[in-house]
Amino acid sequence: MNKRFVMRQRFGYGAADMGSNFVWSMITTYLAVFYTDVASISAVTVGMIMLVSKFVDACTDVMMGVIVDRTRTRWGKCRPYFLFGAIPLALFAVVTFFMPEFDSDLKKVIYAFITFNLVSTGYTIVNTPLSAILPSLTDDMHERNVLVTFRMIMAAIGGFCVTTFATPVINRFGGNSNTKSYCYTMVIFSIFAMILFFFAFMNTKESVASVKAEKVTFKQGIKAVNGQYILFIFIMFVFMLGFAVKQAGVVYYYTYVVEKVNVIPIQAAVTSVSMIVSQSSLPMLVKKIGKKKCMCLMALIAFIGNFFFIFSNNNVLMLILGTVLVWSALGFLMGMRFSLLADVVDYCEMKSGIQAAGILSSLDSFVAKLTFGLNVTLFTALMSLGGYVPNQQQTDLEKFFINIGFIGIPMLCLVLMVVLLRFFKVEELLEQGKKGTK
Repeated sequence: MNKRFVMRQRFGYGAADMGSNFVWSMITTYLAVFYTDVASISAVTVGMIMLVSKFVDACTDVMMGVIVDRTRTRWGKCRPYFLFGAIPLALFAVVTFFMPEFDSDLKKVIYAFITFNLVSTGYTIVNTPLSAILPSLTDDMHERNVLVTFRMIMAAIGGFCVTTFATPVINRFGGNSNTKSYCYTMVIFSIFAMILFFFAFMNTKESVASVKAEKVTFKQGIKAVNGQYILFIFIMFVFMLGFAVKQAGVVYYYTYVVEKVNVIPIQAAVTSVSMIVSQSSLPMLVKKIGKKKCMCLMALIAFIGNFFFIFSNNNVLMLILGTVLVWSALGFLMGMRFSLLADVVDYCEMKSGIQAAGILSSLDSFVAKLTFGLNVTLFTALMSLGGYVPNQQQTDLEKFFINIGFIGIPMLCLVLMVVLLRFFKVEELLEQGKKGTK
């Protein structure tokens, strides 16, 4: 593979996750606010919509994993879904932020449930292949880390574009007073998402041969699962839950606790730059001290960073310093998630002789979406305990519960992640396996 295509493939792989983030960042950052503050659906109901939808995700994610593993085309088994999944994802995203004038609250809830599950399914169609494709792009471990770095940097840029420009664009279309403003904003981001997925399709190539060329059934794929894979899933669940809960609380925290909405675009810019800088150091740092030590180090940095929010007294400088520490570490850890997933898939393949990247990646994708359902459920439940009333100044009790969600739960998840990492041995086991084959 020539150097020119290697670079194209790096940008192509990154473009797919950048496209995902043009859609999913809107979902994770603004959908709960849209439901509670614009569509006037209660916070408890929103939490239930997100939670119950995860049962649908459990089916669609695994189904998509099986479909990917059974796909055989001249373009590969993962790339075709970048091409054919982009348009449904974009359409479903737009209708999710379109709330018709219903004559009853029940109809609103039903519509929200259906459209949220549609966009989640659309995300599954493109994101499961995106996670599964990495082992097929290259078998070089360093190049995989580079690919993950490009993916995370471009994903962070996509997230930055959403969190920085979404609010001004929403306001340009009428803000919360215009129920269609979020929909119009989503149309713009969805168009960019489709273009990026088409670019990803044109600039990636599945060049690594699989262990078994035949189509893999769900039963065969499950046989590839082992203890280390299950442990990986638990580690990622804990990490992603803390990450997702913090992300869900950004708008609420700065609107109702800090009471400085104008800081949100600054926070978004600082978050994205911090993530990009930290993710760019991933290949070098991993090569120097290893993946597991990197994760423990970043967990410590994020843990310390949360103390800046605790003791900030709403001082903007302290908030920015906390944002730099927390999100640079979380961004790095998010990159490690995809790098470790490729390693775990390789380890499962090495132990079982079965290539089931699609099924294994689908379970990881389900965990990610489960946390981004639980995050809203947890956060809205906490806000309800505090007596949340949208678009009004909150009580001290309500601010306390928002702080628990935005600061307390993420810190607890970081501690649990480090404890679980002590038992994670894939990095060492893969190295031993390679030495054994020489």
